[in-house]
Amino acid sequence: MEKRRRFARMVLPIVMLAILACGPCGQLSQEKPTPPRPIAISAEAAAQLESRIQQGLNGQSGQQFIIRMSDSEVTSLVATQLAKLGEVPVQDPQIWFTKGKVYGTGRLVNVLPVQADFWVVASAQIEDGQVSLLIEDFSTGLLPIPEGMLDTISRSINETVNELQLNADIRALEILEGEAIIQGVRK
Repeated sequence: MEKRRRFARMVLPIVMLAILACGPCGQLSQEKPTPPRPIAISAEAAAQLESRIQQGLNGQSGQQFIIRMSDSEVTSLVATQLAKLGEVPVQDPQIWFTKGKVYGTGRLVNVLPVQADFWVVASAQIEDGQVSLLIEDFSTGLLPIPEGMLDTISRSINETVNELQLNADIRALEILEGEAIIQGVRK
């Protein structure tokens, strides 16, 4: 009888973890968003966006710029930049713009003890002349990421984004269907 209790105490938590990790627990997390249209990844699209960004940010002080970027261009740029890393932390990235928000999906590898699909939903706004992202939802597998961790992720992403926006004062940002438009002035 004692052996059964020890066995139950040992196995029950493992079974519960397996159910939470692999089972049909859709109520724990929302359904993973999917792009409204196929997003092709190409080195050409990445290069075009990178070139437009450089042109916009390398002008003279006081010069206005507008940078338009499509789902395909942003996804391609992220995928090509990730490919340059030694150990790629994300596979199959997909980033798209819709309903005023930025959506992203992919597979986390070399980050957690196991590979996990993830998705993220963010809104973007302008704060002090810089683009600021607010992570509204982030999930890996069936378990959503806690609210406090979303704030930490948002801060980390915003610090990285701010480093990339050197010498630019962002004045307008629009997130449309399949496209984001950033307007600003070189400092």
